[in-house]
Amino acid sequence: MEYLILGLLLLMPMTGYELQRFIKQNLSMICSSSVGSMQTALTKLENKGYITAAESIEGRRRKKTFSITSEGKAAFEAWVAQPMQADKVKNMELAHMFFLGLAKPAERIEAIRGYIHQMQQAQEMLYCLREIFCQAQQNPLPEGRNWEDIFRFQAYTIEYGIAVAEFEQKWYSRLLGEMEAQV
Repeated sequence: MEYLILGLLLLMPMTGYELQRFIKQNLSMICSSSVGSMQTALTKLENKGYITAAESIEGRRRKKTFSITSEGKAAFEAWVAQPMQADKVKNMELAHMFFLGLAKPAERIEAIRGYIHQMQQAQEMLYCLREIFCQAQQNPLPEGRNWEDIFRFQAYTIEYGIAVAEFEQKWYSRLLGEMEAQV
């Protein structure tokens, strides 16, 4: 979560609410968008000197806008330059699958159907996100960033998510067919 926040703050300063909303709307398949995990990460980053917060008042509300520091930028650049780690990718739902044989046959079928439905929803969300990013590329953007590269790698991530959702739907649908044939 911390490097995700640093990356977003590299793009533009944001409030905690804006960060949480962006993650929930666009990156929910990558990480949790809970208030608790967001606040914990922001506190850690602030304590490390990777971000600073500027407070302002809008109406009756206090607003904390976070910005990345040069130390935060250096930490992010060191992290993003490292090779991606295959052993860090975890799918906890495989643990669910591993023990699904302990459930009743009807419960197994419903569990698989529910997962297929969730993958369909995730895929639809990714299609919408792809459209949002395509539209964002048409708008004027702040100077000083290589937006073409930024958008290109965000698009790769979205396409990866769509491909995974498609694969899982096919794989689990085949499994569901086998399970239904056995009942």
